[in-house]
Amino acid sequence: MSRQLLNHLNGNNTGNLKKFLNGFKGEPRIAWYPSAGEDFKALLYLHPNYSQLNPADRQEPAPPDLFLFTDYYPWQDSTFLDNNVIFSSNKTRVIIESIEALPNLNLPLHVGIVDFPEGSTATDKAIFLQIRVEDNTLGSITYPVIYAFAENEAFYCQKLVPKKATISHIIHVRYGGGLGGGGKSNGVWLLNVLNTLSCEMFITDGRHQWQSGDTLAMDYCASIPRENTSVLTPIRTIESEHWSGYGDVSWNLVK
Repeated sequence: MSRQLLNHLNGNNTGNLKKFLNGFKGEPRIAWYPSAGEDFKALLYLHPNYSQLNPADRQEPAPPDLFLFTDYYPWQDSTFLDNNVIFSSNKTRVIIESIEALPNLNLPLHVGIVDFPEGSTATDKAIFLQIRVEDNTLGSITYPVIYAFAENEAFYCQKLVPKKATISHIIHVRYGGGLGGGGKSNGVWLLNVLNTLSCEMFITDGRHQWQSGDTLAMDYCASIPRENTSVLTPIRTIESEHWSGYGDVSWNLVK
């Protein structure tokens, strides 16, 4: 259940996330972007405005209501979130409308998965953001975003699974590449949890080669199924240069 996870991450806070939950009827649809770094393109590409202008080959699932970003964020000298405009180009601006600190996550970092197990001052914190994206083609888009500065594998094992979270969309783009934080996992283990999370759409750059960190994640987190039982049906592909430069990105229905 999405709401159970979100209430857990909110803790006893009475700020904007609590207001969002109180005002939302039913279970919010969550898009999870592990190893998100500072990439907010997913807010554009998963929005109905984008789907309308770039129709998929088949009917798409309903869009997400909220984005969940995870990344342990080891960069000590980063200026990310220091200003309300966190990205600006001649086509797109990403603007923070509000930011709220959430309770600390109390999650581990595994030396066999991440390259910098000491983390940074951001690591193990969580925030709730209201993000507005101004785009010359798609217009003005606003989404709530939870950013959990945590190892993806630990977040899955100790947050998503215990709270029986449902994740409608998973974004697997430049996993482990980020801005230099790297890591020893390629995120291929995500293929094994798509059905566990009731995922409907898997968006990926196709880099599904097993690495040592993926194997360690399977050993560390017994709740990751040993096999991939999902079937992926691609319905849209965009060229690498339009997202991460790390490979063409495909939208895949999950069955």
